[in-house]
Amino acid sequence: MAHPVTVNRMVRPIIDSVARTLFMGLNSNYSVIGRFRHVLLSGATGLILAAALMKPGTWAAAWIGLVPLLLAVRRTGCKQACLCGLIAGAVYYGIILYWIALFGYLPWVLLAAYQALYFAAFAALYARLGPERIGPLGYAAAPAGWVLLQFVRTLGPYAFNWGSFAHTQVANLPTAQLASVTGPWGIDFLVCLVNVALAKSLGDRPFRIAPVVVAGALAAAVCVYGLAAMNAKGVGGKVRRVAILQGALSNGLDTENQYLQHAMSTYTTLALRAARSRPDVILFPETAFPTNLSTPFWDDFLGLLSKQTRAELLVGGYDRDAETGRVSNSLFRYHDGIQDEVYKKVRLVPFGEFVPLRRWLPFLHNYGVRPDDILPAKKHVLLNSRLGKLGVCICFESIFPQVARTVTISGAEVLCVVTNDSWFKRTQACRQHLMMAQLRAIENRRFLVRAAETGISAVIDPYGRIQDRLDLFRRDIILADVQPGSQITIYTRWGDWFVYASIAVMMLAAALSARSLRGHSRAKPRRET
Repeated sequence: MAHPVTVNRMVRPIIDSVARTLFMGLNSNYSVIGRFRHVLLSGATGLILAAALMKPGTWAAAWIGLVPLLLAVRRTGCKQACLCGLIAGAVYYGIILYWIALFGYLPWVLLAAYQALYFAAFAALYARLGPERIGPLGYAAAPAGWVLLQFVRTLGPYAFNWGSFAHTQVANLPTAQLASVTGPWGIDFLVCLVNVALAKSLGDRPFRIAPVVVAGALAAAVCVYGLAAMNAKGVGGKVRRVAILQGALSNGLDTENQYLQHAMSTYTTLALRAARSRPDVILFPETAFPTNLSTPFWDDFLGLLSKQTRAELLVGGYDRDAETGRVSNSLFRYHDGIQDEVYKKVRLVPFGEFVPLRRWLPFLHNYGVRPDDILPAKKHVLLNSRLGKLGVCICFESIFPQVARTVTISGAEVLCVVTNDSWFKRTQACRQHLMMAQLRAIENRRFLVRAAETGISAVIDPYGRIQDRLDLFRRDIILADVQPGSQITIYTRWGDWFVYASIAVMMLAAALSARSLRGHSRAKPRRET
């Protein structure tokens, strides 16, 4: 047997060699991680924020999701900050907008890339206006910049504001009640503020707890306010009964053969069944009958159905303009055998209901776009429904807080959303679209009735609570009682005041930042020549 000393002399060099190799490998890995630290942190923000929106119970992830990005850009220049923001935004929107790929991979990539520019802009703003740069005012300036960017996403004919912090917090109803005061912007501000405080505290050495305590106390105060608001006794008008029909018919990318005949049979059956409960109103989804309803045939058919059901019918379809020949996406009102009112959609889906530069973009027909543009209405009007004065949002319009506020300040007592979400199939987009309707109810303190072709149809109370719902591709009826409301919230009355306050904060912060930069440049010593 070999002597232990001899074995040790033989084995020790091997162990030392392996140890050196492992250490060098680990050191190399650490070097790689350090080199790509900003990329990894930015990508982590996209993943965490996407998790906050993709599942109902993960809203808390939004309160920490921005922290990795903010740590990555806290002491960088604007160019590097923009790149980090672009990475975070591309990951985030690439995940939450995955359903756009149903229309083609090119639209998905282009939309995600465009939306990522807003993250890039925010990262650049933070690099200049964060608390590391301008001191305590940065705690307000950075969230104010986030609010302004979210507001810009709602402006213009190509607006698309899917996936804000406010949307993630609908499942957190106490916090979501802040929308009745500030609109969605206050929720965006608050969530961003907590992220900024966490990032500043984690990035400082030694760790500073004060920013987190202050931001946490503000979030807790908002939560207390929300709980008190939800427990307050609501004041409403006379109870009305509504029946919501969900036909569960494919009326999107894969439209069923002989759809109109099938729709007439399905919705007639559902309406007559609903009539047994004597509802005041029977609500159909958007384009339940995707044809021109302003014809004698449809006047007779739907007028007779309104007599048979002894209810008011609100039916989605198209209304052809006699002068232009173009159609408007509309909601018709039938009662006592006649059709007397119609709401026409104002805000259209870009590249869905209208295509700019259509003549120079012939390849778009490969992506399921309409062969001609929908005709938009010039203004939002109310329907004089048996539910009360009805403020209507058709599909895409419900994602914009300004639309629901406009009809409410005009006198709407109940909000109504009709939509055809069969385009989304069974993706998370259907649930996310419903979450936006919940925000509209909270902002204006109105009952909201929602009819969706394939789901999710729902009745939502003025505090965003879902009273009843029909899940995806379930053919059925919702029967529910709603109360017309007359309360005017701070947000309904004053609109986007919080955005203007955020702009004022940003202007003050920008002035302070410019002054700081001038002082810094003067303090630099001149080189001797």
